[in-house]
Order: sequence, then structure tokens, then C-alpha cells
Amino acid sequence: MVPGGGARAEELRALAARAAVYATKARGEGTLRAYRSAWRGYAAWCHSLGREPLAGDPDILAMYVVKRADAGLRLASLRVHLAAIQAAHRLAGIALDLKDPRLAMVLEGVARTKGTRPGKRAAAATPDALRRMLAARPGADTALGARDRAMLLLGFGAALRRAELAALRLGEVVCESGRGVTVLVRRSKTDPRAAGQQVAVWANPAEPGFCAMAALEAWLGFRRRAADLTGGASDAERPLFCAVTKAGRPTGQGLSDKAVWRLVKQAAVDAGLPAPERFSGHSLRAGLATAAGEAGAGLADLMRQTRHRSTEVALGYLRPADLWRNNVTEKVFRTARKEDG
Repeated sequence: MVPGGGARAEELRALAARAAVYATKARGEGTLRAYRSAWRGYAAWCHSLGREPLAGDPDILAMYVVKRADAGLRLASLRVHLAAIQAAHRLAGIALDLKDPRLAMVLEGVARTKGTRPGKRAAAATPDALRRMLAARPGADTALGARDRAMLLLGFGAALRRAELAALRLGEVVCESGRGVTVLVRRSKTDPRAAGQQVAVWANPAEPGFCAMAALEAWLGFRRRAADLTGGASDAERPLFCAVTKAGRPTGQGLSDKAVWRLVKQAAVDAGLPAPERFSGHSLRAGLATAAGEAGAGLADLMRQTRHRSTEVALGYLRPADLWRNNVTEKVFRTARKEDG
């Protein structure tokens, strides 16, 4: 019996429903999509065996790990599946210990058998590749061409994830004369609580066709004429990048992160780049990080631009260049040549 009668019980149900909503917000939308997919796969497998998915049984989970590992799922993906299954148990108020010794031993066995090296990464849209992609887009004198160029160059220069690029608002980008563009990334994978992180992208006046600031200004010339803008303070909260009609008019309707993925994919195909299927929304961010590493950027400077929290991930972009920079074999073989001479 709930004190206060039916009205109090209804209030508690409403609060419980809101608590469930907030619980789902504890993860980003991309993570939620991955979790939902992983949970559906696990639940379907359990039901096929006549087992209850929300059983809190590490032995069932260990069998599922073996099943998916034998099917080719990599260790990193397995861990995502386990996190999704644990999250579902938590929401249901059911204990599930992922550190159970039996499950831990199975995971260790998978790691030793399959290895922990990640699969193929998205192809990096390096400056040369990006120039080809830009050349294959419609002209900057059209709304579609101006928008696509601004998205590609700003996504590259600010090392943005596809969700971050799609989420940008008009008030979050500022063109500074003589310098370039400042971008406020209000929320990101590494900043889920929206403290906000700011990055700068230098202008490139020597090459206007490869300049994020020039591309952004060209797009804003079209964007500011869209019908959704009123000239008031609320305009700052409107989407920076929006849909464009077939007649070439910006609609003001924001884009999804999938629109970024489609743009990069299509640009790679149209440019005739090798293995275009390997290009994705992550290619712009990877392209900047890779180019910065090859240019000799330090780890701290790279992480400030890419906003990586993990030094191990950021180092992955520097290491290919570092293989040749200050490599000990260069000195060894050059010394050997001098001695032989």
C-alpha cells in the first residue's frame, strides 16, 4: 500500500518512468544503437535455446561469447555485447557479474586465441584524398556544393566525429578574420555531459578551395537566407548544416549523422578513390589525425585538436609516422656505409 493513495502511486510510477528515460541518456545515441542491436541478438539466441535472457547467469553468457567468437566477432565487439547485456540487467534490477571467474577465463581464452588487434579501420581522408573528394562535389556556387564542401573541410580540420558535425549549431562556429574558424563542440563521445570543448581551424588563403573558413563563409551565404531564420537570438540554436531542396534552397531541417556518412561515402566513390567502401564518417577525423602525425605533431597537440581522452588511441595515429622518424636502423645502415667506404 502506497501512502497517499492512488495519486501518490501514480506520481511514483511517473517518476520511475522518468528515471528509466534518464538512465537511457547515460549513453550516447551511437552507443544506444549498438546496445539495442547487441541485446536483440542475445535475446533472440537465448529464446532459441528456451533460456531467459535476463537470468543473470554468467554461464549462459560465457556460452554466448563462445558462439559469437566462433562466428568471427572480435574481442572489442564482444565487450560491447557484454556491456549491453549488463546494462539491460541493471535496468531490470537484476545482478550480473561480468567479472565472474568462469566468464573471465572464457574471455581471456578468446583474447589469446583470436588476438586483440582491431579490425580494418576506416580509410583516412588525408589531404590528397580530400582534395579529390572536394573536386568531385558540385560547385561552391550552389547551395548543395557549398554545404558539402563546408562539411568536409570543417569535419576534417576540427577532427569531428560524424555526430558532432551533424549537431553543430549556427552559434557554435565563428569566423575570425586573419586566423580561421573556432568551433564549439558542445557534446561529444568524450564529453557526454556537455561541458563543451573548443577547437580552432586555421584558414588557408593560399589555397581557397582547400580552406575551411572560405568554405564555411560560402555556405553561410546560402544558409542565412533560409526560411527558418528570423534574425533573432534563437537563430544561434538552429542547425548549421541542413537539408537542401532539389531547387537548391536550404530548408533549415537538420541533418542526421548518417547524412555525414553518406556524404563521405559518395564523395569517395565520385572521386574514384581506391577501396571507397572503406570510407566512412570517421574518415575525416582519421584523415586530420593521420596528416598531423605525418607532419610531426606532438601527442599533446594532436589530442587537443581531436579531443581524445585515451593516449593509446591517439598514439595509433602517430606511430605509423614514428616508425620512420628517428628510426635506429637509419643511423645503423648509414654508419655501415661510411665504414665500408
